[in-house]
Amino acid sequence: MIKQTTSSKYQQSSMIAGICDYMEKGISTIVAVIVVVLAASVAFAGDDEAEKKGTTRLKDIVVTGTRTPHALKDVPVETVLINREDIEKTNAQNAMDVLKNIPGIDSSVHDDVFGTYTWRAKLRGLNFNDGYGLILIDGQRAMGCGQSGGMGEYGSGPNQIPVDMIERIEIVKGPSSALYGSDAMAGVINIITKKTPKKATGSAGASYGWYKVKDKGETKPSDDGHNRNISKTYVSYGDKISDSFGYLLHYNYDSAEDIGYDPIKSDRHSFMGKLDGELSESIDLYLKCELSDYEKMDNRQEDSYRVSAGIDFRPTDNDFISFKGYTYTWDFTHGYPTNMYGYKYGDVGYDQVEIQYTRYLSDWNTLTLGGELQEQGIDYVIHNYDNAGNESGIVTVNEDVKTSSLYVQDEITLFEDFTIVAGLRYDDHSTFGSEVNPKLSLMYKLFDDTTFRASGGRAFKSPTIRQLYYDVPYLHYGYWNKSNPDLKPETAIGYSASIEQWLFNQQVMFNLGYFRTDVEDMVIMEDTDMTYGTDDDPVKEYKNVEEAWTQGIEFMCRTYFDEEFSASLSYTYTDSENKETGKELPYTPKHVLSILPAYELEEYGLGTSATISYIGKQYTNSDNTDEIDAHTVVDAKIYKRLSDKAKLSFEADNIFDSDKGDEGNFRTGRTFTVKLDVSF
Repeated sequence: MIKQTTSSKYQQSSMIAGICDYMEKGISTIVAVIVVVLAASVAFAGDDEAEKKGTTRLKDIVVTGTRTPHALKDVPVETVLINREDIEKTNAQNAMDVLKNIPGIDSSVHDDVFGTYTWRAKLRGLNFNDGYGLILIDGQRAMGCGQSGGMGEYGSGPNQIPVDMIERIEIVKGPSSALYGSDAMAGVINIITKKTPKKATGSAGASYGWYKVKDKGETKPSDDGHNRNISKTYVSYGDKISDSFGYLLHYNYDSAEDIGYDPIKSDRHSFMGKLDGELSESIDLYLKCELSDYEKMDNRQEDSYRVSAGIDFRPTDNDFISFKGYTYTWDFTHGYPTNMYGYKYGDVGYDQVEIQYTRYLSDWNTLTLGGELQEQGIDYVIHNYDNAGNESGIVTVNEDVKTSSLYVQDEITLFEDFTIVAGLRYDDHSTFGSEVNPKLSLMYKLFDDTTFRASGGRAFKSPTIRQLYYDVPYLHYGYWNKSNPDLKPETAIGYSASIEQWLFNQQVMFNLGYFRTDVEDMVIMEDTDMTYGTDDDPVKEYKNVEEAWTQGIEFMCRTYFDEEFSASLSYTYTDSENKETGKELPYTPKHVLSILPAYELEEYGLGTSATISYIGKQYTNSDNTDEIDAHTVVDAKIYKRLSDKAKLSFEADNIFDSDKGDEGNFRTGRTFTVKLDVSF
């Protein structure tokens, strides 16, 4: 629950020591249990079958970290892969809930209900919503705050597309501006959609869920004692048109009654169409269209459109050339006339073209060169109203932000075991001028199954739309936000190191790493002496004043014994500090732990999985006087394969009805979902 911390330093130290002691005992118990399970599984798993399972995972190809394909085991930049099998073991209703089990990602202030905000979600202590983490769909930028879970008309979140459209997610941690430019300070989340099938393939599914809202302190929701509903439906079909061309069509419908005082309903219709072609042995092309229509009853209307196309050309075995581009538009209407929180309407869009050339100079040297032209268009209006519904100001934003970029990357492998990746990117930003961001990564294979990785780099982040471009202040919950056109971009130096160990014929993987990010010129709001509007509310202005850092330790263990049993454990310790005040950054828990075991009795078509999440105490304000308590949440699911074409699932989230340490806000209680999936 949220409370005032008035303890003495001695009491705080005792509390922290108690938490740490609790964590040590808990982790020791968990590790002991996992070791026993591992030993038992090794005893029962056949060597050939188990080795095949682990080797298959290691051969998965990832591309985000270097923009070149690498097997997962050999990628020189620290990358975490979530594949479709991993997604299906969770109870996730949206992408953020899939990501919560990855070390370094914190979604503890997020509830797994469609349409809810993820604006506190963080990667290594830095917010996605504020632009510190870059969200990509098939390698292309996206935004759309309501449907994605972001906050505000500028916000962005990971829930860009429905879970049933996702084939895999690649997570690259640490500064990534050397390849991806602004907004990749903490890392990159690349959500990769399903591929066109090689033969006629169809699937469909539907789910229905219900939950109750936990009280907000002494305030009960308007429908206290009644259930709120969650549902979704999807259908997908693809086939080959000819030997050279194939297509995929996917439709998804999501609906939920939101978490809050009133059960406000959100709906989203999503459509994706893909066409892939092989013009010759050396030329491939693709065309993709995405449409999304999102509505939150009487509050929000959002539509997004993306059309993208590309062509890959391999003139020789050692040369690869890629041309691609996309146009993306997000139209929105938020609020309504006389709404005291504003009436906003307009659009934000991206247009980008890119060329990439990769030359395999030898078996040990790969050179990649690329260039991008990107334009972000911002055109919208905000009407502000006072408490009586009288218009008190109009904010207009009409800007075109252009960025021209060049990047180069050289991958060099020495002595077969040592790989160096050096990258450099030059960005010419129409508002901030030029930025140069280098990055150096290395990978050293100490043994066949032991790999050391390290990286360091510079990153930058441009201020958000709200921070920079509003021509007059914007009303926000009793005060006004004032933009600052003189803001400088934030910069960061980040570095990390990790060691990865595979055991038992590549059936078990351990990864232990350290990271640190130092941010300069962090943008915050500061109080001013000014007032604004008909009610003379105070004005807060954005300024570059803070320096901050985050650092921590990440640990992950995954098992791949056989088709029946798997398990994963992840733990993150994060320390942070605002160097101006000496306080911890808000919404940054020191301890986050999750365990995800899964087991299937293949003979009977029965399976079960669970997710156990522990989140330590976290402060909710910059003064470190309010906090959310440490808490544990347990989810579980059980499923039955009705045939090789159908599966029925029953899911239970927050089984023990935890308040998630947060009695000061409405949160989901125990949640149940029934789901049916079929293929044809």
